[in-house]
Amino acid sequence: MTFRKVCILARMTARVLVLSRPPPTRLCIRSASSSAVCPVLSVQPIRALVDEKFKIVVRNLHPKEEVTLHSLHQSEDEDYWEAFGHYTSDKNGTVSVTEDASTGGTYTGVEPMGLLWSMRPIPGSRHGLRLRKRDVMSPMVVNISIFSGHMTQGFSEKDALATVVTERWYLAPGVQRVDVRERGVKGTLFIPPGPGPFPAVLDMWGGGGGLVEYRAALLASHGFVTMALGYLSPEDKRTPTLETEYFDIAYHLLQSHPQVCPDRVAALGLSFGTTITLTMAAYSKTAQPRCCVCISGSHVYPFSKPQKSPFVVLEYMKRTLLKARIDENNHVIWRDAVLPIPTELDTKVDVARIKCPLLIVVGLDDQNWATVESAADIKQMMERCGNGHLLTVLSYPDAGHLIEPPYTPHVRFSNFTTQGRQKAVGSMTVRKYCILTHDSKSVRFEERTTSDSSLDKNVLKMNILADVWLGRSAMSVSVCPVLSVQPTRALVDEKFKIAVRNLQPRQEVTLHSLYQSEDKDYWEAFGHYTSNKNGTVSVTEDASTGGTYTGVEPMGLLWSMRPIPGSRQGLRLRKRDIMSPMVVNISIFSGHMTQGFCEKDALATVVTERWYLAPGVQRVDVRERGVKGTLFIPPGPGPFPAVLDMWGGGGGLVEYRAALLASHGFVTMALGYLSAEDKRTPTLETEYFDIAYHLLQSHPQVCPDRVAALGLCFGTSVTLTMAAYSKTAQPRCCVCISGSHVYPISKPQKSPFEVLEYMKRTLLKAHIDENNHLIWRDAVLPIPTELDTKVDVARIKCPLLIVVGQDDQNIATVESAADIKQMMERSGNGHLLTVLSYPGAGHLIEPPYTPHVRLCNFTTQGRQKVLMLCGGQTKPHADAQEDSWNKILLFLHTHLHQDTPPAARL
Repeated sequence: MTFRKVCILARMTARVLVLSRPPPTRLCIRSASSSAVCPVLSVQPIRALVDEKFKIVVRNLHPKEEVTLHSLHQSEDEDYWEAFGHYTSDKNGTVSVTEDASTGGTYTGVEPMGLLWSMRPIPGSRHGLRLRKRDVMSPMVVNISIFSGHMTQGFSEKDALATVVTERWYLAPGVQRVDVRERGVKGTLFIPPGPGPFPAVLDMWGGGGGLVEYRAALLASHGFVTMALGYLSPEDKRTPTLETEYFDIAYHLLQSHPQVCPDRVAALGLSFGTTITLTMAAYSKTAQPRCCVCISGSHVYPFSKPQKSPFVVLEYMKRTLLKARIDENNHVIWRDAVLPIPTELDTKVDVARIKCPLLIVVGLDDQNWATVESAADIKQMMERCGNGHLLTVLSYPDAGHLIEPPYTPHVRFSNFTTQGRQKAVGSMTVRKYCILTHDSKSVRFEERTTSDSSLDKNVLKMNILADVWLGRSAMSVSVCPVLSVQPTRALVDEKFKIAVRNLQPRQEVTLHSLYQSEDKDYWEAFGHYTSNKNGTVSVTEDASTGGTYTGVEPMGLLWSMRPIPGSRQGLRLRKRDIMSPMVVNISIFSGHMTQGFCEKDALATVVTERWYLAPGVQRVDVRERGVKGTLFIPPGPGPFPAVLDMWGGGGGLVEYRAALLASHGFVTMALGYLSAEDKRTPTLETEYFDIAYHLLQSHPQVCPDRVAALGLCFGTSVTLTMAAYSKTAQPRCCVCISGSHVYPISKPQKSPFEVLEYMKRTLLKAHIDENNHLIWRDAVLPIPTELDTKVDVARIKCPLLIVVGQDDQNIATVESAADIKQMMERSGNGHLLTVLSYPGAGHLIEPPYTPHVRLCNFTTQGRQKVLMLCGGQTKPHADAQEDSWNKILLFLHTHLHQDTPPAARL
């Protein structure tokens, strides 16, 4: 789609909420009558597993302003689900959902995840809906929006102040999905990334039948090979020959997989799946789970040898439906069907025979099964026979039947088709249901406690889960290390947390990252760690004692990356296809290694995705009026502040920084210039940049008086020239990174090519060091005093942020910044200037965690290939990138989102 067509479409649909393709993004501009403050909505992480928490913050509201936060999801059945909470901003105009209480809506109180777990079908929806994910290869897309005032309805009829599109995944990067159709078994196998073998789980759902995959996918995302087992499907109903042997075969298929530890297989069942799980654990001679988890089920109605198939049991269950009752709302309440709990062993599983750890999860208000009474009877039976120590019961007041993964919307009643094809509605009650589902997943055995507060709570919960389910302990002979990275999907400027558990105490290990670039080069980083007395490593808190970085460096496995030994010289890591993520493998190796990683098996591996593009951001090619660029438009109603993004003298169209800026709520145009085509027709003038600026400014999704210019290296000359001399392109603020005000592009006309020709002549001042690296910084020294050879920055009337590295060997940025400061102070506009100067940082100051490049291949405008020294040391350069990026975003937010006096101090 062309830029012009996008503009027309945007005008036509400016007030239309297209829910089939989630609308949304980060911020919008209010009407002129509202003092033009722009609310900023932030959700981090924007991509996450469904059981990972996010943090929602709204800034730039008016003090004590009433707002409504709203979530919206369209299910695969085309139904819409929503939740909302009422908030009032603090005296600073901020709302933090993690800390502030909702005073109304679908939830109240301090509920960080309330916008997910309190979701319900929108008014007018079909009766008895249940939110289930079928296609686990795609995410649940949830739009988080903010509205003015305390609303309870009519969200689709009103423009949001800001919207963010989030993705909630059941499947972590790198997890394989494999269809299983062997020996009559129908299922789906999910295999975690890494060398394996792994512990495993056989996952069985209830009497509704079919193949349900999402819980199995989530378990695999936490390191368990998991088979979602299908049974009681329509095909089975036509040929009812299913016996217990079917489940034994499925168990053995899972157990015999080469990626599975054969003695570490668990069984998990929900509802009728509980009956299967208990029957297997009590009676099977061949399928012997290491442990079992039973959720919302009963031990009544066993099927065992002598053979009772599930269908025979279900036929018996149908007869007991006479005990079911209908409430005043015509909802079927099925729990009485198994009451009273029988005493005869031929109608219930003899749980006294179970010899493995058993976890039972029940909701005290389950109206579908008599789970509380069943759990009490199971406990009594196991204690009488002396195996009560194997049992743990998690019992939750006010929780209902469908206890699912965290933040799944609660379903009080749902449509259900019995095996006799009769549709019924089962009543399931919960008030605190979703909080309880999160707690149930932590699996806290009474005899197990932990006092290690150094790790994230979610990591601790999964640690206990892994230890309990599969019998892993620090004293085990074959310990299975567990590597956790959260979030596994994130924007490139978002931090992750890495933890390793189940190591031996004081064990030496190496954490290693590996990435293959689009140029097919491999980059790596590694750090040396020693586990604590509990066999745990937390990269967020523990220090690396060696490797490509040392000390406590949570993101060291990214920013210290370097090409692997034997790679080409002068490589630079840049992302071209911003529509796909950077896929980085994080692995753990035994011992302190420095090389040979590809020759040794890792103990564990996690695949992570690092994105420049947030969900919902549009990418549009721009080819208008001679301008070549790429436009990135945040999701949401808009209009938005905007940034014109210009790179350096290497030429071409570089998109990744613009994509990241758009992911933070700015319409951003990455502008191409000095490309190979331009070189053949060197007619580029300052008018080109003015045209580009006006194309961006005139877009219907852009606030025309809130446009900034950002330049790096030679892009700094363009930016400063525009701010000082242009009569039509007048940025609201400017950011200049690693550049100089020398070599202006101004009228009387000097095209970029004329300036670059002049720069080539100054290369006589450049010198070659002892390693044959080109050092270009002397080319502009000494800084001239004549205004015809530098930008007259005294003319700049907008806030200006300059970022320089004190070890920049490419341009004399420190001297240039000093001269700019002196010139602006002399003219009385020094208050508009902020300079960020970083010791030990080099030339290429990029978004956070980008690997440092001290020298890189560079092709001059004369087509000469050189190895250019950019300068900088890895650690201080990484610090400069992280600090400067945060301050650049703050600078842009300050001057583009609010009506502030012309000052630039951060």
